[in-house]
Amino acid sequence: MKKTYFFFVAFGLWAIATAVSQPRETPHVSEGTPILTGTSGDRHALEIIERSCQNCHSANTKWPAYSRLFPISMLIQHDVREARAHMNLSEWQHYDKDAQSRYLAEIGSVVRNHIMPPSRYTALHPEAKLSPEEVDSIYQWTRTNRQALRHE
Repeated sequence: MKKTYFFFVAFGLWAIATAVSQPRETPHVSEGTPILTGTSGDRHALEIIERSCQNCHSANTKWPAYSRLFPISMLIQHDVREARAHMNLSEWQHYDKDAQSRYLAEIGSVVRNHIMPPSRYTALHPEAKLSPEEVDSIYQWTRTNRQALRHE
């Protein structure tokens, strides 16, 4: 009897925690929100970035079903909030040229050094993994856009 009671109390507390920790943002994709506005070059590289980066680093977050379960919800919300605070691809046009250049250099570096996307993300989102060719495509795209910024 005590085990059953404990189970129902624990389940009730978990359900309440899950309900309280729902994503604060709309749990749907903001389809059509452009990312990296003002950049140019290889459309294929932009498609790779959309597939592998925008879920955390833009307003286009797709909140999967498991993002509504406590304590996973807290971890995902934290990661997305931190990623957007560091660099939000939906806000690209609001960054000055120096910031854009720094971000492009950082994107090229973290992708080339396999820091991004992080393995804990790609474990749940294997489609976000980058092939060596995709890494090179993004790196070349960042170089091209940094050069273009220097000539503006």
